[in-house]
Amino acid sequence: MIMQLGATFFSEIDILAFPICILLFLIIIRAKANNNKDPKVRKIYYAAFTFKVICVASFAVLTEFYFKGGDTGLYYQATKDLRAAVSANPDNFWLVVTSSKLKLDNPLVTFFYYDGYSDFTYGYMGAANNFLPPRLAFIPAYIFGNSYLCICMCFGFFALGGAIRLFKSFYYFYPNLYRELSLSTIFLPGVAFWTASLLKDPISFGCIGYLLYGFVNIFFKKTKTWSSIILILCLGVVLYVCKVYILLVLVLSIAVWLFAEFNKLIKDKTLRSVFTILTFIFSAIIGYYLVTYLTSLDSAREYRLDNLMNNAERERAGYAAVAERIQGDSHFVINTSNPVLLIANGIIATFYRPFFWEINSPIAFLSAAESSVFLLLTLYFIFKKGLKQFFTVPFKDPRILMCFIFSFVFAIAVGSATSNFGALSRYKIPCTPFYLIMILVMYKKSNLAFPKWFEKIVASLSSIVWKRQRRLPTPILPL
Repeated sequence: MIMQLGATFFSEIDILAFPICILLFLIIIRAKANNNKDPKVRKIYYAAFTFKVICVASFAVLTEFYFKGGDTGLYYQATKDLRAAVSANPDNFWLVVTSSKLKLDNPLVTFFYYDGYSDFTYGYMGAANNFLPPRLAFIPAYIFGNSYLCICMCFGFFALGGAIRLFKSFYYFYPNLYRELSLSTIFLPGVAFWTASLLKDPISFGCIGYLLYGFVNIFFKKTKTWSSIILILCLGVVLYVCKVYILLVLVLSIAVWLFAEFNKLIKDKTLRSVFTILTFIFSAIIGYYLVTYLTSLDSAREYRLDNLMNNAERERAGYAAVAERIQGDSHFVINTSNPVLLIANGIIATFYRPFFWEINSPIAFLSAAESSVFLLLTLYFIFKKGLKQFFTVPFKDPRILMCFIFSFVFAIAVGSATSNFGALSRYKIPCTPFYLIMILVMYKKSNLAFPKWFEKIVASLSSIVWKRQRRLPTPILPL
C-alpha cells in the first residue's frame, strides 16, 4: 500500500528536480537579500527560505504517509490531467488558460472523468476556486516533470514572498519589533506548514502579503506606485477567485485603516471624536455595499450577508455528519443558535482551540501549541492591563485597529462556520499572523513586558536567524 501511495506522489524525477528547484529559488532569494540594505531583513531571507524548504519536505512526506491524499491529492491529479490534455492536443493549452472552471461542454472534461479518481476530480473542479490551484500548478508541472515536491515548493515560495512582504509592511511602522514581527509573519509554524503545499492556502496567504505591501507602498512609502497598483489589481483578482471572503475582509480592514489614519491628523479632540464615530458609520456602510456588490456574482453569492448564517449552519451540520462516520475525527460542537454566543464561540475556536485535551493526532499538537501561546498572551495582557485596555488600545493605533478588525471579523466568519479542528487549522491561517501582531504591538503600546516564557521563544528564534549578527547594535527607535 505504501509503495502504491509513493508512486502517486513521488517518482525518480524528484531526486533530480527538487534540488534544481531549490537552487533556482535560492538564487532568487540571494538576489533579493543582497538588494536589501538592512542587515536584519537581509538575514531573514535565508532563514525564512530554509524554514520553508523544511516545511515543504515535511508536508510532502506527511501527505504520502499520513494524510494519504486529501485536497492536495485532487489538485495534483487535476494538474496531471491538464498536462495530459495539452500533451494530447497542444490547442488545449488555451482552454487551460481561459477555462475558469470545468463544465460538461469543455473538451478537458474527458481527461478528468477517466483519470482513475472516479468522478471526484471532475466534480471538484466544477468550482472556479478549486480549479485555480491546478491551473497555477500547470506551468511548474511542465518545468519540473510533474514533480509533486517541486510544485509544492513553487506554491510555498509564493506564500513565502507574501509572508516576507507582510513582515516588511509592519516592520516599516515598528522597526524595533523586528524579532516579534518575523515570528508572527514568517516563522509561525502552523502558517508556514500549511502554506507549503499544493492547496489554496499558499495562494490566498501570499496574495494577502503582496496586497498589503502594495497598499503600504502607495499610501505610506510613496514608492513603486505603478508596479504596486498593477500588483494589487492582478492579485486582487486571484484572491477573489481563490477565496473571495478573504478579499472582502481585507478591503474592509484597509478602508477602516485609511479612515483612522486621517483621523489622527485632526488635532481638535471633539472633532476627532466625531470623526471617529463617522469613520465606523461610513466603514460599515462601505463594507455593506462592498460585500453586496462583490457577492452579486454567482461565484460569490454564498457569501452574501443574508446567506452567511445559513451557510454556517449547513457547514456545521455537514462536519457533524462526517464525524459520526469517521472515528478519531477532530469534530467539535458549538451548541448554540444565538448569534452573540455563536460569534464568541467562533472567536474562541479560531484563536484559542484546540486545547491540549482536545487533540487526537500529532498534527493537531502543532495547532494546540500555537493556540495556547495566543491564549496565554491574551490572558496575561488582560490580567495586567484589564479587559477594557484590550479593546481600547487598538483604537490608538490605526495599524493595530486594522489587525483587530481583520483578525476578529475573519475569525468570526471561519470559526462559526467550521466544526472541525483539522479544517479550521487551515482556514484560520490568514488571520493568525494579524492577531499575533496585534497582541504583541499592544504589549509595547501599553508598556507591558512580554512574559518570560515568550521572551525565551523570541530569543531562541533570534539565536537561529540572527546568530551571525550579535555584534550589530540594535537601534532603539520610537514606537
